Amino acid sequence: MRGEKFYEMLDMLDDNLVLESAEVKRKTWRRRLAILGIVVGLIVLFWFCSLIPVLFPSEGVGDTEGIIQDGAYYVYAGSGFAMTETRVPQGIVRYVPGQGKELLVSAEEHPMDVLFPSWGVNSHGLYYLDMGTNQLRRQDLATGEETVLYTAPDTVEGQQMPESELSGLIGSLLNGEEPVMDYGVALFMDQVAEDTVSFTYRASDGMTSYAITVDSRTGEVLSQRQKTDADYDTTVVSIGTREVQEVRMEYPEGFTYPGWEQDVEMNDFYWTDVQENGQSILPPDTMGSVYAIPGGLVVGYRQQGRFDEDGYDLHYPTDYILLTETENLPVPKEAPVEEIWCVYQAYFDGWLYYQSDKQVTTENGVTLNQHTFEAVNLATGERVPLLERSANASLVSDGTWFYFQGNNHTDCYRLERDDTGRPLALVLVEENI
Repeated sequence: MRGEKFYEMLDMLDDNLVLESAEVKRKTWRRRLAILGIVVGLIVLFWFCSLIPVLFPSEGVGDTEGIIQDGAYYVYAGSGFAMTETRVPQGIVRYVPGQGKELLVSAEEHPMDVLFPSWGVNSHGLYYLDMGTNQLRRQDLATGEETVLYTAPDTVEGQQMPESELSGLIGSLLNGEEPVMDYGVALFMDQVAEDTVSFTYRASDGMTSYAITVDSRTGEVLSQRQKTDADYDTTVVSIGTREVQEVRMEYPEGFTYPGWEQDVEMNDFYWTDVQENGQSILPPDTMGSVYAIPGGLVVGYRQQGRFDEDGYDLHYPTDYILLTETENLPVPKEAPVEEIWCVYQAYFDGWLYYQSDKQVTTENGVTLNQHTFEAVNLATGERVPLLERSANASLVSDGTWFYFQGNNHTDCYRLERDDTGRPLALVLVEENI
């Protein structure tokens, strides 16, 4: 086609169509540039927010739960997750009401895995697992002297030897089996008692684990055994010499509810019994769970086969029992659980302390959620409101000092009582310690 003919055909085109096509292209590019600008802006915002803890480090300990020992509060300050904690890792801190806080173990010098239990304390020592050296270390609380109690070996009896990346890849291609990878040796804290420290050694194959107990002063290995599946199938909690466990129980044959097939696939098609010495402590035809609080164990339970109007299983407990070292005490209800939701958090001298979440109606007819911290006497049923708290605040207490964690900070309160031991009020000692 000659050039003159080509231009004649172009002239025959409708100018409006050409202009509309160009406008569509311009709008498309404007949208693409706007989306690109938003993405870049979000990346810059995320980067800036991640720098805030570094540029403006917080002096607070955050909202991680700590441990009270002899009137002092020990806590790992700063998780290192900038977007949630807005602070850089500091380490293990000791706080004494009225005296301030001091850093005992630096996270920079002794990195710890804050995703898992990694430290504990008793009356004479602070114990922590150094992730860099895979050591259990002890710091004497009186002198500050550091001692290495245990160093994890590179290999342990019974473990599978990890393969190299190349040999593992070749083996998996030939036989279809998953290769044994090298996950590295790791230690996890289980319990710090007065005379012993218990922890878990995980071998580098990621599957072989040992439960180890050492002397809390000398580090002498007192016991060591390989863990089995039974160690992970039940939850065991204790108060004094009493040990209580949650036991998985199978539903009767033919029992179903909406969504049960998905629960079977997720291995969640079961109910839990709460047992002590192999015997259930729940009322007949009920199911429940147990958790530990300062001063006792809380058992929540409900009737089996409790469903809503659509046939879905209602999992939340309707009644509670408090277990002390010597007694099983029923917890009085102020109202049905559908009206007032209670989270029980500590028990001292006959009084159970809890968060209450209830709906109240104002004079204008507006319904609001009211969150309070209260105490109830388990013998008389008397209730004493102590504090207005935000929902979901966790608590660490020894009966005198109350530390509330939430919203990225920890507040310290002192409990005032009358001559009979009845709680009167919580007095703020320091906010955001």
